[in-house]
Amino acid sequence: MNLRSVVMLAVATLFACTTAARADCDRPVLKNQTHDVETIQRLERAWSTAFGTGDTEYEACLLTQDFMEIRSDGKINKLEDELALAAKHKGETPAASSSPPSPVHMHGDVAVAYGVSSSARMVDGKPYKRYYADYYVWKDGAWHVFFAQQTSFPVPAE
Repeated sequence: MNLRSVVMLAVATLFACTTAARADCDRPVLKNQTHDVETIQRLERAWSTAFGTGDTEYEACLLTQDFMEIRSDGKINKLEDELALAAKHKGETPAASSSPPSPVHMHGDVAVAYGVSSSARMVDGKPYKRYYADYYVWKDGAWHVFFAQQTSFPVPAE
């Protein structure tokens, strides 16, 4: 095989994998998006559910190919890392969320959904909560998450 054939094969394989990862983007929750706060809040709830149930196809549709996240432990994840974390929850039933809708700050074609997690997580035997911020961009008539960040903080003693 010559170099051109190898490159063409690699591009075709990458395209096939990307297409497969985004195969089921024709979902009701992803349809009829509008450029408003309510759509971002709906996508946030659906993303939480998708992560908690291991629905990597939904995540692959919502997140951009160059998605990056700074996790609360300081690790920087890319799209494939996020999908791998979600896949670990495949088949699980997440607890119903009683969290209010995330506040959203919009600026042109960029929106940020942010807030504080509703439940505490134990770190070194102490309860911690986390702030989160999910950054969306409006492109081709739909919102997509391109960046996320989580920051942990100790829950004050009562």
